Amino acid sequence: MPRGGSVSVVLVRPLVIAMANDEAALRTFYRATDLTPELVADTEARMSAAQFCVAWAQAIELSREPALALRLADAIPHGAFGVVEYVCRSAPTLRDAITSWVRYLGLLDDAVRVALVPPSEGADGLSALRVVEESEAPAPASHELCFAVIARHGAGMLGPRFATRGVRFTHRVRKEVAGRYERFFGCDVRFDAAHTEMLFTPEVLDASLPTSDPSLLAILVRAAESQRKERPAGLPLTTEVRRLLATAAGEPQRSPIASTDGAELEVIAKKLGLGGRSLQRRLKDEGTSFQALRDETRQTLADRYFEQGLSIAEVSFLLGFSEPSAFFRAFKRWTGLTPIEWRASRASA
Repeated sequence: MPRGGSVSVVLVRPLVIAMANDEAALRTFYRATDLTPELVADTEARMSAAQFCVAWAQAIELSREPALALRLADAIPHGAFGVVEYVCRSAPTLRDAITSWVRYLGLLDDAVRVALVPPSEGADGLSALRVVEESEAPAPASHELCFAVIARHGAGMLGPRFATRGVRFTHRVRKEVAGRYERFFGCDVRFDAAHTEMLFTPEVLDASLPTSDPSLLAILVRAAESQRKERPAGLPLTTEVRRLLATAAGEPQRSPIASTDGAELEVIAKKLGLGGRSLQRRLKDEGTSFQALRDETRQTLADRYFEQGLSIAEVSFLLGFSEPSAFFRAFKRWTGLTPIEWRASRASA
């Protein structure tokens, strides 16, 4: 199984929307998942696979709907999954759409890995969209939702030409609920199977999509590839703090980077919908600290400012040091060189 991994908050929004009219349930949901409304509203934010697992378990328990994924599939509007969805909808065929889903799924969830398995490897000689590596903290209902969304969108685009030949899940459900899945998918649905997969005939996969748009697809693929290459690695909250510190650095006068009174922690914590202590605790769980991330950002900024030709005094001020001597000591701790030695080494390089 992939170790760690993270999930975009985009994938948890349907669960939040499902509880929108129940404030008590939402409060319980946020407490249990350690998520916040602010994080869920941030399109670029991510959460851990464990949080995603807990989120689904809580949503099902609070809604009292064991087949919640099926209801959500009918309620999720077009475009809810951003560029990944639009790439799929603009693809020439259903096969191309599913291949794009496989390629760009990491933008939404890199805790699992899926593949389009050929007939020679699939069940009953059929191609299969299969989960080939499960998350270390599985959320089975998220696979139900994925397949249900494909079924709904596929039927919406292809009409009667769309058909699924079988759906398999490795998890179990209660017998009295299983029939709802067969009615929804219109095919044989099995649980406690060897693989989590959705089966297709070649004819269905090769069906042309009426939403295909080659010109738009080229633009969307460039955007998806850019996001794929630029998405920072790292544990979810650590990545979010790095991002917020880097964003704040664009306005040095108001930046938490330049604060010397300890308020910087509270500024970032507030943006994440957390208290300062909660932020420190969660960063510790991820093996780092706010101070370490702040120093990392300061070092990166110092390098950038020096390359722009700023003086040592100017860089010291922009980074929030009370005096140049404090900046000297910190810079040597980061790099092993004083700012003067660092600039001299760059000049002679």
